[in-house]
Amino acid sequence: MNNQDNAKVMEALEKQTMHNYFEKIINAKMHKVVLFSIFPHTAAANLSDPHYFVMIEELSKIASLNAGSFNN
Repeated sequence: MNNQDNAKVMEALEKQTMHNYFEKIINAKMHKVVLFSIFPHTAAANLSDPHYFVMIEELSKIASLNAGSFNN
């Protein structure tokens, strides 16, 4: 194989890996959580300062992204 063939093979592997990554992300159950900071004296929620988190319900699907066993 010459270098051009190797580059094409690497590009195909990268595309396949990225496709597998997105497929597992899309199929995992998750939901968004919004938390707000509080004001120090009143302890009221500061609605102008939201913090967004993604909660993943099926962690095994995300953990299998490395294509290996994750409980070793």
